[in-house]
Amino acid sequence: MSAKPSPGGWALALIMLGSLAMMGAAVGLLVLHEPACRFTVVGGAAVQFAGWLLHGRRLRRIGGAA
Repeated sequence: MSAKPSPGGWALALIMLGSLAMMGAAVGLLVLHEPACRFTVVGGAAVQFAGWLLHGRRLRRIGGAA
């Protein structure tokens, strides 16, 4: 197993899901002016952050971190 600099697996899924949720909520906030969309932006950011943490932990585990 080689160290890959790009995320994959669950880390990639969480990063993509978080960024898609943030983009959708940002569009919804601009169109609908619904304050509840802000919570979705924050939730998407938290999911994306969790994905990056998972990716970083995987890199450290296999010795690929510089």
